[in-house]
Amino acid sequence: MELSVVTAVYNGEAHVESAIHSILNQTFTDFEYIIVNDGSTDRTRDILEEITDPRVKVIHFEKNKGAANALNTGIREARGKWIAVQDADDISMEHRLQNQLTFLKSHPEFVAVGSLIQCITSETAIDRSFLDTEEFFFNAKSPEQFRMEQFYSTPICHGTALFLKKAFDLTGGYDPAFKIAYDYDLWSRMFEQGEIGRMPDVLYQYRVQVSSLAHLDRLETTREILFSTFKSISGLRFGQLDRQPRLVLLCSKKEANFYHESIAPGNHYLNMLFLGQKLSDLKKAYALYRLKKIDGIVLASNSQFDRIFRFFVSRGLSFNHQLFKVWIPETSA
Repeated sequence: MELSVVTAVYNGEAHVESAIHSILNQTFTDFEYIIVNDGSTDRTRDILEEITDPRVKVIHFEKNKGAANALNTGIREARGKWIAVQDADDISMEHRLQNQLTFLKSHPEFVAVGSLIQCITSETAIDRSFLDTEEFFFNAKSPEQFRMEQFYSTPICHGTALFLKKAFDLTGGYDPAFKIAYDYDLWSRMFEQGEIGRMPDVLYQYRVQVSSLAHLDRLETTREILFSTFKSISGLRFGQLDRQPRLVLLCSKKEANFYHESIAPGNHYLNMLFLGQKLSDLKKAYALYRLKKIDGIVLASNSQFDRIFRFFVSRGLSFNHQLFKVWIPETSA
């Protein structure tokens, strides 16, 4: 079996049928399709049990365990060398699987590939300008930026992903501790196995819903992204230490306040110290690094980032090894 498609669905009666049909109607047809019903309480189970296509295997959970856990279960059951993700409320264009699989076969240095997206919605309360903003987030970044932003941003829209199962297994899979940023967390680790790319074509329609977890609770989304970032920095860059890594965060006072109020209680990955962004603060941080009092330096991605980044790079620090970039809001409101 060359390819397995995996979908995790929870209470997806409104759109799961169209999502499934978009996979079953692909121009590439030689795949198995594993759908994990994550304890749905609506009509999702009935819809799934009506599917007669022999390529489809449905797994039902009696209780909801979270998308990361459901996806891990589906991928463990998968027999394919490659795994394609299909989110339960989105639509794949008919050439998606064929195009992505062809790309990966001809680019062995890549372990995962996504595509450009088109945002759609079934909610009249969402206007086109909001959808355009979502599209820009996933489409505007160039593939050349992806690895540079390994610990800063998600490279591809999750539902567009097609990746090597072996690479997924080597990363340890999705971390069920994350309810929202499980894809962000996976990609940061997947970069350790190879390159992540993106097809230059729109192969996926991403459904934007204000009721989704990521849109409903922006603060919790921010918290999970930062926890994932700190976890990856700790494990991937300082995993050889027999203690919690010590890093200095250079940021504004408002950003520091947000960190202390909203992030610090849940940051079990890094021992974080704080300095400002004046030249004297930069020199102090560099001295602490040279004296081995700290293991690395984290920069807030505010208006001072470029200046501070140049200061440390000119002194030999390497980006994404001793020097890291994070986004921290100035308020939790």
